[in-house]
Amino acid sequence: MEIDYTPYSDYVGSICDSKNLTGFKSNKHYSMILEHVTQNQGQQYLECIFSLTNISKEDVLKFCGLNDSIGNPNKYKYDILHVPVSATSLRYIFHAHLILSHMKNSNHITANVIEVGGGYGGLCLALHHFSSKYGIIINSYKICDLPNIIRLQKLYLSIVNPALPIEFVDGTTYGERVDSEKSFLISNYCFSEISKEHQELYIQKLFPKVSNGFMAWNIIPVYDFGFKTYVEPEYPNTGGPNNKYVYF
Repeated sequence: MEIDYTPYSDYVGSICDSKNLTGFKSNKHYSMILEHVTQNQGQQYLECIFSLTNISKEDVLKFCGLNDSIGNPNKYKYDILHVPVSATSLRYIFHAHLILSHMKNSNHITANVIEVGGGYGGLCLALHHFSSKYGIIINSYKICDLPNIIRLQKLYLSIVNPALPIEFVDGTTYGERVDSEKSFLISNYCFSEISKEHQELYIQKLFPKVSNGFMAWNIIPVYDFGFKTYVEPEYPNTGGPNNKYVYF
């Protein structure tokens, strides 16, 4: 099932035209694609963070304070935290842990990262925020996405962390002109959602430049896209039997 991103892209275009990010994370046109992690799922992400990582409560609050400061996300109170936070920010923290751990294990200590489908830039922000805790140096970071969504990423990241050296790649080129060799690929809930035709173009044009990566996979069963993979069920599960973590 291919997801129709048109209403989402049109809405993002309108807020970028106005340069007004007030309330975008809780707007229904945006939360139909992103920012829809539930309170209960947020609790499960918190439990994973504190049981499986070395990320402290202070680390969690610092990142959530930064990421939740723009866009008025829906925030929830959790017993272990003294202020309400966005459940989506908790997801970004846990996914950053999974990705940075995999970078370390696959010898991407100095990493050239390319992310296919970057949302508003929250995962990019989390990876840069926590990279030093894992001994990872992010040498370069590219986000490949639709033109309107790139506009939002540029605007959002310029506000929350203007020092980040991010490059942006028009997703309609499928990474054809990306020049980084042996890149580390990330695609969380994007690659598996786009049509088979678009997937094949990424496999043809971008994937030959990739040596390792991580995907949070959904919608369809995982298939052979050209790498030796390790696949495990998504935890916590947020979507059904096709939700997986794919390491390669």
